[in-house]
Amino acid sequence: MSINAVLEEHARQIEALVAANRALEEKHQAQVEQQQAQVDEVKAECREKYESLERRCGVLEARCGSLERSIQVLKKDVDWTYKAPDIPRSHWIEQGHDEEYADNMERFLYEIKFEAEYIRNESGDHYCSECLNNKNAPTIILHDDALLPHFKEFANAIQVTTSDIEIAIENIELNPSALGILFPSMEGKASDFWMGSILFSAENVAECYEIIAASIRNHHTLRWLAWVDNRISSDKQAELLIESIIDNRSINTLTLNNCFNQSDINGCRALATLLTCGRPFVALSFSRNSLSGIEDVAAALATNPQLETLRIGDNQLSDSDAGLIAEALKQNTNLQELCLLGNNSITSAGFEKILEVIYEPSSFDAVESCNHTCYIDCIEQK
Repeated sequence: MSINAVLEEHARQIEALVAANRALEEKHQAQVEQQQAQVDEVKAECREKYESLERRCGVLEARCGSLERSIQVLKKDVDWTYKAPDIPRSHWIEQGHDEEYADNMERFLYEIKFEAEYIRNESGDHYCSECLNNKNAPTIILHDDALLPHFKEFANAIQVTTSDIEIAIENIELNPSALGILFPSMEGKASDFWMGSILFSAENVAECYEIIAASIRNHHTLRWLAWVDNRISSDKQAELLIESIIDNRSINTLTLNNCFNQSDINGCRALATLLTCGRPFVALSFSRNSLSGIEDVAAALATNPQLETLRIGDNQLSDSDAGLIAEALKQNTNLQELCLLGNNSITSAGFEKILEVIYEPSSFDAVESCNHTCYIDCIEQK
């Protein structure tokens, strides 16, 4: 009996020690987790400060580069005059173009010279540049090395101006030499930048996208970027463009219309990436991009990104897509305007799903739980 009592006592002591050890292990684990959380918090804070400093350094480097280019231009142009040589009308005819094209080129060159002289000689707070906007011309302006000196004069004028500039480039072929002249001068100068119906030759398209992406990253004054009717030819180029936009911390309004509507280019992935990147965009426009089948976009919208306006009209959206949008809006309180205008295939049934999320009057609780922050702009298709 005494031996059994001793064994039982030892067993109780062992159990007590095991329990005490378990308690110590749990306490130790809690301390480890607490310390790890503190370390993670410090790391996150340090990472945030480092990224902030890195962004500031990037902005300062871009500004220094812009100032250096301005100084170099000013050194050469103490007594400035427009020095680009005239291009005779016969040049365009000899290149195989018709009289209409020659007429357009004379107008184009005149406007470049006029704007370069105006920007050089006039001061102001704001200027909207349209000399490279060939939007209403009958034909696209093709690349010609004879144009490069004129691009240089325009770029130099932009480089030394103190005005806030809006720039539109449309219906023109651009190759790396032209981009290398025009884009660096715009960095730190333009606030709004429109590129529409730009032609890139197949052999130069990859290099052109690299130049454009690098310039967008360094463009610290850019607030609105429009990339319209420029067909993106591969997912790689799409990723390069989207990454450069995300890396640029100043862009708050982005228009990417009619760029992704090809079967092998994933526009939904590009839009979802923008929605989930953490950048506080004011407005995103993604019209005419064939976004039908928007599971990824709806999932991204449901994460409640810091976005006020989303325009996704003319995308052949279906009632199924409308259902996904409705579910996403249940989770989203930041979006203030959703535009679905244009060529979509949403019927009254699809719009009813969205309407129920915005206003469902079946009960006071249902009304209270509706999304009261978002305005839906749409047209019911017949």
